[in-house]
Amino acid sequence: MGRIVMGIAGVCLAVAWPSAWNEAFAQSEPSQMFPSRPVRLIVPFAPGGAGDVLARILGARLTEITGAQHVVDNRGGSGGLIGTDITAKSAGNGYTQLLHSAGISYEPALRDKLPYDTLRDLAAITLIGSTPNVLVVHPAFSARTARELIALAKQKPGAVTFGSGGVGSSSHLAVALFQSLAGARFNHIPYKGAGPALGEVIAGQIGFMIATAPGALPHVKSGRLIALGVSSVTRAAALPETPTIAESGLPGYDYVAWFGVFAAGATPRALVARMDALYKQAIADAETRAKLEIAGITPQPTTPEKFQGMLRDEIAKWQKIIAAAGIKAS
Repeated sequence: MGRIVMGIAGVCLAVAWPSAWNEAFAQSEPSQMFPSRPVRLIVPFAPGGAGDVLARILGARLTEITGAQHVVDNRGGSGGLIGTDITAKSAGNGYTQLLHSAGISYEPALRDKLPYDTLRDLAAITLIGSTPNVLVVHPAFSARTARELIALAKQKPGAVTFGSGGVGSSSHLAVALFQSLAGARFNHIPYKGAGPALGEVIAGQIGFMIATAPGALPHVKSGRLIALGVSSVTRAAALPETPTIAESGLPGYDYVAWFGVFAAGATPRALVARMDALYKQAIADAETRAKLEIAGITPQPTTPEKFQGMLRDEIAKWQKIIAAAGIKAS
């Protein structure tokens, strides 16, 4: 009987051994050898949004640079919390990374309790870049300027609908700022991601959206959407003929989104530095940089230390803004 038990134990050990060995190797792997197997690049939003576009551009180049597949994993839901939580609770070995937007800095103010501590449980790798948002409407929509949109909303308060990637998402807060400056009221229709919301504008089911440039630009260029204005204080290089929202009828409006990459907070500093160097190499590639700029992203890589400090400052800034607006995620 003892021999049978030992035999079964031996089989179980043989089955478990490869997995255990891989995990142990991943933990002890020298940072300069990283990555030696596929990397999971989590985008905490549905496919089709700006983060998804950006991740696929960078993932393809990183795969070429390292020889290890960088697989984009869309984990949308709960305003980005699901994908962020997966990363925060992952092993600190670099094989699970998170490409998130400025929305990561909104969450501490939007929710009374998070399943992770943003500053403690996530390690900032690098800022990728920033992008203006674009105020877009369906070609059949009557307004053609921000001024006309505001007038329409004031004629019928709450009747004009807008879509967002969820309560407290970047696309929601962009319109919240618009409303506060314009003194107008719109009807908010939240979706499980910016991609699905943009799809509803394209289908003519909702009035408008202030979407990130990487998600909106292909549809503007194809004629499926009309751009009424960009959210930055200066015009976007990718849309030189489109005025800013401030020029189009709402003076003082300024809202710019940013994107960055994170790993689990337990990730060793040497490995963070290695990942930072790989992303900088990818962004420095002329073809990749051109793709980012065509998508509306202005590359702005920085050091992990500066990015961590920026994240801390952004969290403090948005806590004040969101509290004043009285926005809370469900």
